[in-house]
Amino acid sequence: MSFDVIVVGGGFTGMAAAAALSKTGARVQVFEAAQSTDPRFRGELIHPRGVRGLDELGLKVPLFERGGVAVTGFAVTPGAGIRPAVLPYAEEQGPGLGIDHHQMVLAMREQVAARRNVSITTGSRITEFLRDGARITGVRGEDGKTHRAELVVVADGRQSKLRGLLGIEADINLLSYTLAFGIKGDLPYGRRGHVFLGAQGPILAYPYGEGLIRFCVDVPLGAGKGRAALVKLLIEQYAPVVPASLREAMIGSLRDEPFEAIATHSISTSACAAPGVVLVGDAGGCGHPLTASGMTNAMNDVQTLGELVGRSGPSDAALSEYQRRRYDFVRMRDLFTDALYEVFRAHDTGAKALQAGVFNYWASSARSRRASMNILSGEDVRVSAFVAEYTRVFRRSAVDVLPRLVKEPRQGTAALKSLVKTSFGRMEVAAARATRRWVDRHRLDLHELP
Repeated sequence: MSFDVIVVGGGFTGMAAAAALSKTGARVQVFEAAQSTDPRFRGELIHPRGVRGLDELGLKVPLFERGGVAVTGFAVTPGAGIRPAVLPYAEEQGPGLGIDHHQMVLAMREQVAARRNVSITTGSRITEFLRDGARITGVRGEDGKTHRAELVVVADGRQSKLRGLLGIEADINLLSYTLAFGIKGDLPYGRRGHVFLGAQGPILAYPYGEGLIRFCVDVPLGAGKGRAALVKLLIEQYAPVVPASLREAMIGSLRDEPFEAIATHSISTSACAAPGVVLVGDAGGCGHPLTASGMTNAMNDVQTLGELVGRSGPSDAALSEYQRRRYDFVRMRDLFTDALYEVFRAHDTGAKALQAGVFNYWASSARSRRASMNILSGEDVRVSAFVAEYTRVFRRSAVDVLPRLVKEPRQGTAALKSLVKTSFGRMEVAAARATRRWVDRHRLDLHELP
């Protein structure tokens, strides 16, 4: 069969892509390997920028009607019993969204399938690409059937098998493990994403329905294996940094209810488009889920793609421009996510000093909290903004460390050296990525198919 667009993957990103491309008038066919939704834990927290994108596609209201709740920002607590730094979303940006992943995908499928130029086929695994010379012209399913289209959109997630078939290499780094589970209750600082620090890894908690809280606990790679060992670790090392109002429910859930352990990866690619095909969402790369940026990044991908294809079709020029604009957006987000994760883990003296500097900086003014939140939520994607904010944090951190040079010269000197090493290492990464971003904007050709 022949279509204008084939989307491989019927999750959040695939359905958003189908909605965006169908708006251009294209006939869209979606193939999803699973009969229902992916049973594994996946993203549930979306920043306002992503929610505004859903609204433009006519998907925001159905998701709130399906049980989604408005999220008003973040609250980050440096340790047990310490008041958090509250980072609200700006009122003009609108709310974020927390929603059960499976309900979200089902609602999106219902809405998108009702559009006259979209067809969705579940239980259909795509295993090959069709080619005409250097161009992708369609796909072949596991059942042997072939389907042709002017554009193939790959939305099969971070462990994309189709990415490899295109010959697109991915730099994959295993960072940690995330243990995900839910409890009933209300978060102490309102309907915000809550980050609790002070354990071996950060804890992200957020509302994902009325009276429902999702916990995503970052566990280091060296943690014990098996359910019993992990439950013991979380109860002894992590539960003490969680507010008392949630601790009993957290421990009860760990002891009595199933939880999911997910490998956490940082994945980067050097290409996300080739003639006739593009990668969207996590298939094109992803970072640690701490900043909840994955679905917001995906919405940026599909909106950018829809705009460019709607303007000039799936031409090489349009796909090349998609690739350029996608990397302009996500590389800044990746840089911020990597830096924040290392600072929040605080596994060395320099990172601990930076963490203290972050909280002192946030306490200094509403402007500082707003600037950081704009970077976190994808409202400000300039590398220069990240560098400026990071420099301000370094200054705050140095001011905190300097008094120790007087009281404890040896320890103070070691702390300052560690801070400088950590900070300038981060700045070097920022400069390298900023340079690569500039080069990419001026020379980023489509991937050459093998």
